[in-house]
Amino acid sequence: MNSTTKQKKTPILKRLLPYAGNKRILLPLAMVFSALSGIIVLMPMVYIHKIVSGIILSGAADGVSIRYYAILAASFAAAGLLLYFLALMVSHLFAFEVEANIVKINVRKMLAKPLGFFANRESGNLRKTIVDGAAETHTMLAHQLPDLAMTIVSPIVLLVFFFLFDWRLGLVSLIPMLVGMILMSFMASKKNLKIRDEYYEYQAHLSAESVEYVRGIPVVKTFAQSVESFDRLYSLIMKAKEFVVRWSMGYKNKMSIFEAVSSSTAFFLVPVAILLFTSGGDMRQVIGNSVIYLLIGPVFGIFVMRSATLRNFVYFAELALDKIDATLEHDDLAYGSQTDVGEGLEFRNVSFSYGKEKVLDNVSFKVNKGETVALVGASGGGKTTVARLAARFWDADEGTVLIGDTDIKTYDKSALMKKIAFVFQSPKLFKMSLRKNLLLGRSDASDKEIEKALTQSGAKEIVDKLEKGLDTVYGTKGTYFSGGEAQRIAIARAFLKDADIIILDEATAFADPENEHIIQASFRELSKNKTTLMIAHRLSTVVDADRILVMENGKIAESGTHQALLTQGGVYKRLWDEFQKAANWKIGSRNEELV
Repeated sequence: MNSTTKQKKTPILKRLLPYAGNKRILLPLAMVFSALSGIIVLMPMVYIHKIVSGIILSGAADGVSIRYYAILAASFAAAGLLLYFLALMVSHLFAFEVEANIVKINVRKMLAKPLGFFANRESGNLRKTIVDGAAETHTMLAHQLPDLAMTIVSPIVLLVFFFLFDWRLGLVSLIPMLVGMILMSFMASKKNLKIRDEYYEYQAHLSAESVEYVRGIPVVKTFAQSVESFDRLYSLIMKAKEFVVRWSMGYKNKMSIFEAVSSSTAFFLVPVAILLFTSGGDMRQVIGNSVIYLLIGPVFGIFVMRSATLRNFVYFAELALDKIDATLEHDDLAYGSQTDVGEGLEFRNVSFSYGKEKVLDNVSFKVNKGETVALVGASGGGKTTVARLAARFWDADEGTVLIGDTDIKTYDKSALMKKIAFVFQSPKLFKMSLRKNLLLGRSDASDKEIEKALTQSGAKEIVDKLEKGLDTVYGTKGTYFSGGEAQRIAIARAFLKDADIIILDEATAFADPENEHIIQASFRELSKNKTTLMIAHRLSTVVDADRILVMENGKIAESGTHQALLTQGGVYKRLWDEFQKAANWKIGSRNEELV
């Protein structure tokens, strides 16, 4: 990201304010409190000067006056701290509201995305992007922006103080501040900012690659490899190291000088004070003024560092919002208003591409109510894409997907989703009670209906074995199911939903033979009088389908019943022979042939 792009960006505060809702007034209120605190907290300097110069150094030590000025100084300091506390309290309320709304609003945006948006995105990464991104804004809003008000106002008050007591000492005390500001501007050069951008970009790549490497550790260890063998990760580590060194070395000398200069007020002040004293100045007055300037001089360095810190937190907040925006940068699907969804499913001259890769090419077929149509074929042939278009994960690039002779796009979203039930290859059970997991299918289902759905799916025996039955919380105290068992629970959820259109996407892929038999029986029951679209690699699961569509290179190569397709002796016959050979293969059979 170059600097030109950044200049065209919407200011971070303007991007965050809409998330504050009716609490946006809290931020300016916090900044006002902070600014007042920045003024009042410096007022004790006036009374300290009166005590030092007007009383102690004058030789007229007056306990009453000293106590009076000390009380005023302490009162102003306490008032300043109280105002700063109020500023932080109000800014934290504002920051928490923004953080919560970033999560809520962007989750709502995410839920408005088409189902295809989630197909190739991990839920953990989506959560991390939104939740962690929202958290990145918190420190900037809760601490840095109130400090910004103080950072602007307090130096102005300090400048007044610099020239209030002795303009000559004040002027020389400004030298460290000016040098510090110049050094800070050098450290914030375009070159350093570019290195910073590249560094954090590489950090993101490194983080993603590290996750991939950790997932692959079993393979790495099995084959006795090391991190160097994972070339991409190793090269990213080395590249990140180069950026860290370049970035750090770019600050090394300048930061050292800044640290030295920002606390070197005495180095400039003392010689001028001696010169004023030897030139006939009042010793008491010169010493009194010098004490004040020694106290307030280094404070400028603190404010310069605060401004630099603010820039860093603004940068992190911008990165977080940019990442959220980039993640959710996906067109929403427009839905119609028709709620009366028809029966049957039809693809009419449908074509679809993932980017430049054409996956479906002019596909047409129809599934009538009460009919089961199976999609088979080699991986990458377009089977899953057909199922996802049927469920409107995406919209077709060309052609039309129809339900009940009506374009699927014209239906209301809720009405359409109630019409379709999915059973996916990887069943999803949430960390809540099995009852609640099942009620996702239909929230108003009775216990009797739940029990019937469990019986129909063959899952009742699984629940009956559990001590707490349907009240068992999935995922706690070792309560997990095998792939086949989880699939049976998911099928029970589909029974409970009782939708007219059933989409089965490789639903027996992870089932063992026993579970597969039960699942197949439940599918037959689930599909009765329903419009069923089934995708399968195991051809044994589709032999009873009313019609089998053989997908090849995004087209329907063949269509017919199991027996008719075998008789044709085409693509399906070849797939069936390969399936039979694989099913009958035994360990050692190849060796026996060789002997």
